[in-house]
Amino acid sequence: MTPAVRPRLRPRLALGVSGALAAVLLGGCSLPDGAAPAPSSSSPAEGVASGTPAPEPEVSTQTLAADGIEMLLSVPLTETDETDEGDESGGATDAPVTVTPDEDGSSRVAFVLALPAASAGDADATSGPVAAPPATLDLVSPADGSLVRNSDGSLSVLDAAGTTLGGFSAPEATEASGPAARAGVVVVEPTRAEVHVQAEGAAASGAPGETSPTPQSVTVTTWLGAQGVRSATWGEREGGRSLAVDPTPWARLSGMVGEATAWAQLVASEPEAGSRTMRDQFDCHALGATDKATWNLEPWRPDVGFLATAAARCNPTG
Repeated sequence: MTPAVRPRLRPRLALGVSGALAAVLLGGCSLPDGAAPAPSSSSPAEGVASGTPAPEPEVSTQTLAADGIEMLLSVPLTETDETDEGDESGGATDAPVTVTPDEDGSSRVAFVLALPAASAGDADATSGPVAAPPATLDLVSPADGSLVRNSDGSLSVLDAAGTTLGGFSAPEATEASGPAARAGVVVVEPTRAEVHVQAEGAAASGAPGETSPTPQSVTVTTWLGAQGVRSATWGEREGGRSLAVDPTPWARLSGMVGEATAWAQLVASEPEAGSRTMRDQFDCHALGATDKATWNLEPWRPDVGFLATAAARCNPTG
């Protein structure tokens, strides 16, 4: 077996149990929600009549695919204030989307969103949140599928029956040229989601009334995947039958979407795994033992509930 290549993404997992239970297990630590509030509506710009729609920004589009999932990513192009001599029209620079495939069929997706330039003469330029125009994710395939945002900020792609097929890890603002920024995803239609970036104010430069030479830019990173399990093998362990599950690197580190995808595929291939005690053992590993070589699940272990399973280090005996 080819050694796993670990995605460079920190774990951000909130399982399908209540946030209160997870908080107890993690010693009172709250799990990150991962979402940035959508920018509020702004008043009409000076010189634009009220009721006149703002011009649509230019966008760069990229098709993203993973084992039956096809998405269309649209990223607004970065506007600049720099112009060529004699050209007062301004322009737009490329907003490249970088897609880096991993061995488990997942892909690291990175793209740039620009925060608006700040005016040095604006007293509010360095206070309050500043939001970038959002990128959009449109579901192309499966045609009868839908998108669901999970409580940890990850984005699931569901089929018509509601089964998780895969999706995106919670987006992260990995680079910023100014104040710290955060990224989040919001589902706005059953097949469309928006990726928002927000920073706590933009730094102005130059004399009063001037704007920064270029907007601040933030690189957003997420992982798209659709394979949750590399292998599942039955054997004997601790006096009974045991199922050794080897999740993919994407499933281990992509949060709720990875956990749900791996579980759905495991039960589809090994129906005997579909008991409550096996699910509790699976979730226990996904929450606190993601780095184990295999997640060993035993159907003969008692059904004591998730809390007791976690307290027994995923191996309840009674």
